Amino acid sequence: MPDGFEVFLSHAQEDFQLVYRVWGILYRLNVATYMHELYPNYRQDIPTGIRDVLKKCVMCIAFLTRYGINSQWVQQELGIAYAFGRVIVPVVEDEVEYKGFVQMIRQIPYQAQNPDEMIYQVIHAVRHHVMQRYDAVESRLALTCPSDHENSYTLPSNPEIFHAINAGKVFVIKCLTCGAEMHVSPQTLEIVP
Repeated sequence: MPDGFEVFLSHAQEDFQLVYRVWGILYRLNVATYMHELYPNYRQDIPTGIRDVLKKCVMCIAFLTRYGINSQWVQQELGIAYAFGRVIVPVVEDEVEYKGFVQMIRQIPYQAQNPDEMIYQVIHAVRHHVMQRYDAVESRLALTCPSDHENSYTLPSNPEIFHAINAGKVFVIKCLTCGAEMHVSPQTLEIVP
């Protein structure tokens, strides 16, 4: 993982669980992702710390949910990301009205009852804007089998993921330690029952 953070997750506190799920997936993809609650800096005031992180990030993913759209923090983080010329990816919840420059940017739709499609699109955007800079060796996915063995596996290509989604299939991956089968969602790259 490179020094510093590559992706900044801008969100309202009420969306913590959803954003933490996205953070966990990106973490398993070896993408250095910043989520304020996980990296508090007690030596620096919050606005300066957020500005410094955004200055070094490649991408800002802004969760414009019914909570995030009204968050002054999210709005200010978007402004900072825009000022630094970062790739901005707005995740917009159904029926949320928003104004400003984000209207002009390609957005990822989010339905609260079906977050997997949004997660798939977020992963795709991160792979396109951040992970393409990695060597093929680094395009890995960390998984933990039911016996608690953690291993790193080759990340399926975007065409493989797209094909699996369209075919309604999951990836079957065998644990490198014990051989247990893991069923992995092609949309979220999470283990499913």
